[in-house]
Order: sequence, then C-alpha cells, then structure tokens
Amino acid sequence: MLKATPDRHSDESRADLFSESIYKLLLPANLHLIPGLNEVYELELAFYESKVLTDDEIIRRGAYFAQVGERPTYHSLICGGEALQLPRYSSARLRSFFESKQFKTGYATHGLFPYRGKFHPQMIKALINIMGLKPGDTILDPMMGSGTVLIEACLMGIRSLGVDTSPFCRFMAQAKLDGLIVSLEPIRAAVKNFKLVFQHFQQSYGHAQPGTKIQSRTYSQFLQEPWADYSVSPLPGATAHEHCESNADRNLLLLAYLDSAGYSERSTRNSPYEQFRSILKRYLFAVEKIQSVLERLNLKPAQANPLEGDARCLPLSDSSVDGILFSPPYSFAVDYLANDSFHLKCLGADLNALREKMIGLRGKNARQKLEFYRSDMETVLAECARVLRRGRFCTIIVGTNDNQIGRILQVSPGSVPGIDEMLIEISARYGFQLALRLGRQITGIANTMRTEYIIVLERK
Repeated sequence: MLKATPDRHSDESRADLFSESIYKLLLPANLHLIPGLNEVYELELAFYESKVLTDDEIIRRGAYFAQVGERPTYHSLICGGEALQLPRYSSARLRSFFESKQFKTGYATHGLFPYRGKFHPQMIKALINIMGLKPGDTILDPMMGSGTVLIEACLMGIRSLGVDTSPFCRFMAQAKLDGLIVSLEPIRAAVKNFKLVFQHFQQSYGHAQPGTKIQSRTYSQFLQEPWADYSVSPLPGATAHEHCESNADRNLLLLAYLDSAGYSERSTRNSPYEQFRSILKRYLFAVEKIQSVLERLNLKPAQANPLEGDARCLPLSDSSVDGILFSPPYSFAVDYLANDSFHLKCLGADLNALREKMIGLRGKNARQKLEFYRSDMETVLAECARVLRRGRFCTIIVGTNDNQIGRILQVSPGSVPGIDEMLIEISARYGFQLALRLGRQITGIANTMRTEYIIVLERK
C-alpha cells in the first residue's frame, strides 16, 4: 500500500515558489540585469559573467548587467540615452527593432553600416569575459567581417587583431574603429555640406544604380587624394586639411557613401542625396555619443589592428595570442561577394580573384564548395591552434544549414552532421577540447538555418 506524501503543490508552497524568480536563484541580489534580456543563452552568459568577474569588473566590462548595487555599469552608460538615430521616414518596425536592441547591437560604432550576418556586440563582450581575457591581453578574430570583436575589445581595454580576405571588410572595420577617435569637426562640416561631399564621391566612384559604371580605384589612391577636394570646411578662409590629422574622417565619410549606395541598390524610396545626408547624420550622432561617454568615463580605446589577409595563413608567430573569437561563413549560405560587389569594386578589388580565395565560395559546384569548405576550415583551425597560447580559449559562432547540406549530399537533413559538430571534431585533432556549447535561435534566415551555436574550445 502506497503511503501518502505531503502535497508539494499546495497553495501555500506554490505561492512560495512563485515568489522566487529564476534571476534571484541564479544571480547575486546586487546584480541587476540589462533591459531586454529575453533569451536563454543570454541568461546563461550573464550567469557565467557573474561567476568569473568581480563586481568592479562587471561595472567596467560586464555585458548583461545594468547596475551593481546602485552603481551603473559602463555598458549601461554606453548604451543608454537615445537609441541609434534613424531618419524620419524609417518604418515603425525598424524603429522598434533598434529600440529593443539598444543594449545588444545598436551602440558605439557597431550600428554603422548594416553588414549582413554580423554579431550581437553584447554577446561578444560577454564571451570575451568568460574566456578570461583581461586588459592588456590580445584577442584575434581571423575572419573579422565588420570588426565587431575589435571594437568590443577596444572598449574593454584589450588589444586586438583582425584578419579578413575582403578588402571591404578591412576598410569597414577600420572606419568603425576610427569612429571611436575621429575628429568631429570634419564630420559636422560634411553634414552641413552633404551635397558637395556626395558629388565628390559620385564623380569618383559612380553610384549603385542599375547600369551604373563603377570607377575602379584602390583604397591607397583614395587616401592620396588632396583632402581639399572635399571642400567641407565650415570655417571661412580655412581648408579642410587644417581639420584633418589622420585618415579617420575620410574613412567615415566614404563608409557613409558606400552605405547610401547600398541602400540605393535596394530601394528608390528616397533620393541618393537625402539618403546620404540621413546616413551621415546617423554616423555623426553615433560617434558623438560614444566619444562623449568615453571622455566622461576616462576610457582610452585599446590598440586594434585590422588587416587584409587569409585565416589559413595567419601573419602571427606561434603562441602569440590570448584568445580567438570568430564566426566562419555558414558554409556557402551567404554570398558575401554578391552582397558587397559595389563596395569592393569601389575599392578596386578583383571579384573573380577574391572568389577563388574566400572560404565558402571556392568551388565550381555545391558539392565541391562543401568539400573545399571542410578542408579550408581544417587549415583555419590548425592555424588557430598554432597561434593560441595553451590553456586559453577559441570561441567559434556558427550556424548549421542542415537543409542545404542535406540536399547537396542527397540525404535527409537529420542525418547530416551540423557544421558545429564538424568543427568540434576537426578541432580535437589540433589539441582543442570542447568546454562549452550553447545554441541560440536565428531570426531572418530561418529557411536556410534555424540555430546558431556558440562553441568554446580550450587549447590543451
């Protein structure tokens, strides 16, 4: 005969249960989470941050906390205030997106240029923390894309090195880093004289419209142009050259022009002039905001070095970096050359030559591309093992496009090993051991892939 047991689900015990929250159970009472934290993986990363960082480190470098006791965190101060400035004609959906992502992605200079497939910077900050990186350490992103890892490392006092095959990615990362330190007067002047600046770029590079002939020039030629050509100085009798101490301001202006050109490829809703002006104003707002916060917090960005190069042959000596964090291409789910063709041509790049070098794009057909992808990623992981110090971590963020790979191999998607599994298996051959694997849902390209994995590997 079964004995009666106390009712664990009585009204009284249920009320006690409901009085507790998962946050109180997982986190110290003095830590207050950032608004908008709504995914399981974010709570997991916040939990790890609370375990590996001191209260002072959470204030200075934490990603998922707004306050420690009554003290605001630097992240909340960097992200607070008005969200990324959008033009008046922006849709309610777009405005809502940036408001909800204010602490995740639309802060500092991360919001400059809508590069496809880029990280959530807030997530990158948390991963840098749980990997144990401290100010003075060096982190590598061997496939840096838009430069998110480098920007976050800069703001955290951590030295960084980025490598990418695409000359546009190298330029974009440099321009966004420049935004942290750029002299603001030339940018303010460009906003006032936006038509003149736009005309200069249009005459030099053409504009991204059907049938437009693109002028071919290299980035070095762009830097050698007399700055006076831009004629953006607002001061009577002064040349713009007197306001320019580096290439930072012209980098930011060119990125804004390429941003507006990309918009013109997608939409004819607004004139190229108006689109360039609204983007330039948004860029100015972003750099003014982050520079103001950095000055108030007395923060000096750490050294960052974005390079054009190949992740399969890194320009680094053995055991020279303290951490690696990157996102490889999702096999060949995204054609980055097609996305960036106008921008690459403006910088004088040879698209055919790039296609032969870029991981995920090499190969004459889908099956060959998959084979090249696997062999290329094995070489990349071997290089990562070579340059990473023992006992340190390499974090890879990658989506798994099982449906696409299943069609190539003519098998059911469920029987296909995910790209994350492939990379974990390959990495073990080069002295890596899996330390953590987290999944997060992908929005926007669910037909191609639904899940992205955060893989943390320890170099043994």
